[in-house]
Amino acid sequence: MKRTLIALAVGSAFAAPAAYADVTLSGSINAGPAIVKSGDGSTNAVNSLYSTGATAQQGQTASGINTNYSNITIGSLEDLGGGLKLDFAYQLTANFQNLQAATNRNSHIGLVGDSWGGIWYGTNEMLYESYYYTVDPLDGAAGLGGNLQVLGTPGYGNVFDAPGSNPSACAYATQPGGTAGVAGQGCAGFYRRDSNAIWYNSPNFNGFSGGAYATLPLSATATGAAGGRINPFLWGIGAKYVGPSMPLQAWIAYEQHNDMFGLGPITNGGGGQWIGSGIAGGNADSSKDYGVQLGVGYTFGDIFAYVNFEQLKYQDDVDPIAGGGTASYKRNAWSIGAKWNVSTGYVGGQFIDALNASCSGNLPGLVGSTGTSCGSTSGYMIGLGYYHTLSKQTQAYIMGTYTNNGDLQFYSTAGGVGVAPNLGASVYGVTIGLKHSF
Repeated sequence: MKRTLIALAVGSAFAAPAAYADVTLSGSINAGPAIVKSGDGSTNAVNSLYSTGATAQQGQTASGINTNYSNITIGSLEDLGGGLKLDFAYQLTANFQNLQAATNRNSHIGLVGDSWGGIWYGTNEMLYESYYYTVDPLDGAAGLGGNLQVLGTPGYGNVFDAPGSNPSACAYATQPGGTAGVAGQGCAGFYRRDSNAIWYNSPNFNGFSGGAYATLPLSATATGAAGGRINPFLWGIGAKYVGPSMPLQAWIAYEQHNDMFGLGPITNGGGGQWIGSGIAGGNADSSKDYGVQLGVGYTFGDIFAYVNFEQLKYQDDVDPIAGGGTASYKRNAWSIGAKWNVSTGYVGGQFIDALNASCSGNLPGLVGSTGTSCGSTSGYMIGLGYYHTLSKQTQAYIMGTYTNNGDLQFYSTAGGVGVAPNLGASVYGVTIGLKHSF
């Protein structure tokens, strides 16, 4: 009896709001055991970025439960009349790898018009990333073998740059004399989620669509040695064509990061120590990083195939106390992939090749002379997977990945189970699991 009364009371508490707008509950649970193995690292690898020393790190193996992008979303779409709608969603992670509470993932509120598109604000994964995961043949880069392992990242253990906070968490600056200014770890990833964001997406015009986005700039919070003010934010634009009468797709996207200091995680493998480590607190006064991607895809019967190109560049303005000038790191990558729909599900595979990076400018305090080559910073990845359909809502899958890293590089794995950065190591991984959408 008490349980019945409690249930009635809880139900009545939600009855009134439900009368005003329809609320939906949706999501996807995608999880399974995974094992990842890293080989031994490189020995005596030296260039302008690193010196690994006489003894390389030993290989290691890790295992656990990958939970990938598992999430639960509460949403509402209200018709305001005149072709205008209010769109709201609050998305929570569904992470059962550990005991952490559910946290915000992609959440927003905004207005959508039938003729002009929509504008939202909140937390989101923007166009630069969404163009990647919508064409990824392994369930939208769900985990092992997904394109987020190499694309949108310079490597060095960075996979999915997701501070989940304002880009100020990335910033680092120095004040005159080399004393620490704004604390941060630096953000090198373009496969990322951002809060304090505003974005616009256009409607579909006969196959063409696009959008633009930005995070809100902060008030300047520190003065660098050259007198500059650190003000981290990002912006980006993108456009895509999906043929309504022909099986062709094409897309292009550009994203720029200001004062987010992506060169920092690159020059020490992700540990937050900055170029010119002899200078207390680092030596970057400001930074401008960018990523650009373009791709094309075509559907041949039951097979969708695509190719993609990406360039990432990171550039810091070096403080006068560290010699002045600039320091930059640029790398190109390309990928090819395919998804084959079969009667029992689908098979996906892709090959991604990140080429050796080029370094230029003032790199004080590092091994090697100023302006020397970045050396063996390349890496390539192979990802394969099969999804077996159990019902309209449920699939079973197996996915695997292999990554070959240059002596001064470490492209890692995705999904939650991983190994520590080990320069020059080859990485293997495999996972099996279940995906249920509702």
